[in-house]
Amino acid sequence: MTKNLKIALCLIFQFLATAVFAQVVTTEPPYATANDSIIVYFHADRGDQGLIDYSGTDVYAHTGVITNLSSGPSDWKYVIAAWDQNLPKAKLTRIEQNLWKLTIGNPYEYYGVPQSEQILKLAFVFRNAEGTITGRDVGGADIFYELYEPGINLVILEPQVSVPYGIPERSPVFVSAGDSLKIVLTAAALGTKLERFNLRINGMLVAQSAADTLRYTYRAPQDDHGKKTVFASATDTSGNEASETFVFMITPVQQDEDRPAGVIEGENYIDDQSVTLCLFAPYKKFVYVIGDFNDWKVDEAYLMKKDSVDRDSAYYWLTISGLNVGQEYAYQYLVDGEIRVADPYTQKILDPWNDQYIPSTTYPNLKPYPSGKTDFPVSVLQTARSTYQWKVQDFNRPAPEKLIVYELLVRDFLAKHDFKTLIDTLDYLQKLGVNVIELMPVNEFEGNESWGYNPSFYFAPDKYYGPAEDLKRLVDSCHVRGIAVVLDMVLNHAAGQCPLVRLYNEGDFGRPTPENPWFNVESPNPTYNWFYDFDHESPATQKFVDRVNRFWLTEYNVDGFRFDFTKGFTNTPGDGWAYDARRINILKRMADKIWEVKSDAYVILEHLTDNSEEKVLADYGMLLWGNMNSS
Repeated sequence: MTKNLKIALCLIFQFLATAVFAQVVTTEPPYATANDSIIVYFHADRGDQGLIDYSGTDVYAHTGVITNLSSGPSDWKYVIAAWDQNLPKAKLTRIEQNLWKLTIGNPYEYYGVPQSEQILKLAFVFRNAEGTITGRDVGGADIFYELYEPGINLVILEPQVSVPYGIPERSPVFVSAGDSLKIVLTAAALGTKLERFNLRINGMLVAQSAADTLRYTYRAPQDDHGKKTVFASATDTSGNEASETFVFMITPVQQDEDRPAGVIEGENYIDDQSVTLCLFAPYKKFVYVIGDFNDWKVDEAYLMKKDSVDRDSAYYWLTISGLNVGQEYAYQYLVDGEIRVADPYTQKILDPWNDQYIPSTTYPNLKPYPSGKTDFPVSVLQTARSTYQWKVQDFNRPAPEKLIVYELLVRDFLAKHDFKTLIDTLDYLQKLGVNVIELMPVNEFEGNESWGYNPSFYFAPDKYYGPAEDLKRLVDSCHVRGIAVVLDMVLNHAAGQCPLVRLYNEGDFGRPTPENPWFNVESPNPTYNWFYDFDHESPATQKFVDRVNRFWLTEYNVDGFRFDFTKGFTNTPGDGWAYDARRINILKRMADKIWEVKSDAYVILEHLTDNSEEKVLADYGMLLWGNMNSS
């Protein structure tokens, strides 16, 4: 490569970085249209940096397009090859250490899109030849490059604006009171010439320029707050106008305000039309509630109040009134303007990825996910829920030494995979002589078809098995037949969609950060670990564990738990086999809390440690899996 060409490339790349704000993908020409011959540059040191400093030469593009016929902004079409297929035309060329080049040429020809269809965006995930290492956008998202139209195009360089949920009010830019917001505009004048920019805030003209870039700084007074609407326009010499609208929200300086008496984390119902929501979120700056009740718009009236207990303990709370009696409302917390997360204590979620595959015969009248208005799982609240009337009020549980346990995975035991059908088969189990049914995990887990050891929401029954009311009827029906019900509970770890993980983690589904109150950054057990490891020495984790256990014992009237991999309930480094006094104390503490709720509840451990430790736990009243086939 000649020196002049190196300089030219450096200038191109410097311009692209300035114009598109460190995007993962840039192009030549800088503002490419669907009719241009396009070269794509992949910046591996941006986005999630999955391919940063990659030493191989085998980087391929898994790529397609978003067109006017896509069902949504992330509905890929005309994908050039399957994930594991390495086409020569999809292979990138290294330009520098973390800069790769892909020649696309005409996108209609490259992707095989008919001319009758309009290409709106190019879509990418970059990967190595095996597909085991990927380069994506921040948080592991797909990479999208928006194509421009010939004529005048307005480009907002600052702030970074995104309107993925239909209207700007659902994804505003956030500014703190007393801070400033820099607005920088430029124009892509393709086949025309720029005449001027206009910039208005709440309808008032605040800046105008005939230069190729407009720069303006809004300074928010200390007492300023609420929504501001920005309207920016670029006009060419022929009078054609391109415009963009975005919203920024000024979050006021919050004064501490104590929670009302009795308010705990989750949904606190006051009456048939009111609920107080509460989120434990230390180290966070602000939290808004978004949901059906405000059309998923960020609204100052739904800014949660903050109750700071101490430096490491803060609760956000908000009372919402005027709800319709008995109506389901979907909602989320928007934390620090970045994290959309469901309530960790919600008793029902809506899942944007998996609910669509739940048959209506399994879960009739399931509330639809609010597609296009938010993303990630959402919570569901409902005032005036009907109270289940238990037939068996005081069940006489079989003695521990007489248990005949049937471990049951609803998905595999029944073709219909639902609680309702399972009730109809209890006669069969009773005839076998079974007096305990151990249900493999039934709280919400990732996906629909799973053993359930990838838990995400601990208070919500998984909808793939049917409505919550059917689970209560199942427990009640078992008790009528003298059969106890034990839940398989997974509290060693949680999967990436768990809101307790997502509140403090890297990206959307990455590992926990050091400030996470519930999870270790890494498991202390290098031999046996899955997903993200609960820190069972943390007071926040212990409080959560107690809430989970109490909930299922009281709300669903279950008779106890089989706890998965209790060997991991410790921060002692190692494979977990050796006697561990710290772990013994953790499990004794948990068992004591369970027995405060139900003195004869079963506490069964999948422990599998040195026998001296298991004997201590057994003598304390816990039941353990054991090897009866050898000494």
